[in-house]
Amino acid sequence: MRDSYPAFLDPNNPGYISVDSILAMAQRGWSSNPAMRENIRLANALLRDPELIATLIRNSATGASGNLVDWNGVNSVLHGQNYFKYKTDKELAGEMIEHYKELKGWGFSLTVKDMRKLASQPLTGDAAKDHLRQLAQEFLNRPEFIACVTSGGKVSLKALYSASH
Repeated sequence: MRDSYPAFLDPNNPGYISVDSILAMAQRGWSSNPAMRENIRLANALLRDPELIATLIRNSATGASGNLVDWNGVNSVLHGQNYFKYKTDKELAGEMIEHYKELKGWGFSLTVKDMRKLASQPLTGDAAKDHLRQLAQEFLNRPEFIACVTSGGKVSLKALYSASH
């Protein structure tokens, strides 16, 4: 997609790719140009994978879903390493609920301090531990989400449930 970026640009949104421009490429007829045929195949493959399209149009800073893909978004997806970077706040809250006990450890409650400590640890290659570390890192990258689910430095399980629905 990165190499074919210009071919997918939306004429109504200069500099951006839209779902409509991907659809327009997919609906093109057969072409004698091999590059165009490859772009048509790519567009059809993208349309068969709505999660990938959702990832491409998601704002990498906030996790909010948008309607347009920019060059930086394509590069972020290709080079991004944090599994949670492209999850919505709702999905992030669901993950935190699922792993709440592991995140809080032996303490009585989960705190932002706990999340900072976990996020600062290096990745180990142990999938389960790295999953929690990346979850903590992404949590800390979303100040609006933190404000929504914390009170007095503690992460509220009730607020996480609310954010996940």
